[in-house]
Amino acid sequence: MSSSLAFLAFESIVNKLTETRPLKIAEINKFLGTKKGAYPVDAPLFVTWNKNGKLRGCIGTFSALPLEEGVSKYALISAFDDERFQPISVLEISQLSVGITILDNFVAINDPQDWTIGTHGLKVLFKIENRTHLGTFLPLVAEEQEWDHVETLWNLLQKAGYRGVPLEKTIEFYESALEIHSMRLVRYEGVKVGATYEEYADFRHKYSQAA
Repeated sequence: MSSSLAFLAFESIVNKLTETRPLKIAEINKFLGTKKGAYPVDAPLFVTWNKNGKLRGCIGTFSALPLEEGVSKYALISAFDDERFQPISVLEISQLSVGITILDNFVAINDPQDWTIGTHGLKVLFKIENRTHLGTFLPLVAEEQEWDHVETLWNLLQKAGYRGVPLEKTIEFYESALEIHSMRLVRYEGVKVGATYEEYADFRHKYSQAA
């Protein structure tokens, strides 16, 4: 998939921090020679920012959005509104890399281990004591963290804000909740494209020279 979307994400935050005009996706695609159909028109997506290889922000949506709108919107939200982190500052831009994950192939599963590490992401939704818990891990998270299935499922509960299950009871908890339909567990796939700031800066330099 084309790096156009990753460069668009950088355009969005650079514009926000420096008040410059961001390039449109059509301008980026034209310069890079990205052909029509290189990515879907509409899709659910997540934008992930990393600073020196460590997570700096990650937010997205499971609703399908036009990709130019979705990438621009969630590039800003994940950079400035992820409550786990301080907003990204202009001094950090040169240390950033971005990943855009386009999601598809959503399948509800009744077996909590019916998914493949490195291929599938997971989304869980359940309600306990009148509180709704929702969490997700993108497809590459388990592999990057070197988790097995049980560790991934347990950490997904933590991500969803529920800490009432010990690791060794994780599968039993999921199986019970799925059996009585108090939980919905969905696996999904994703395609990821990314860029470092160095790659973005090189693109921007060449674009300016050609203008």
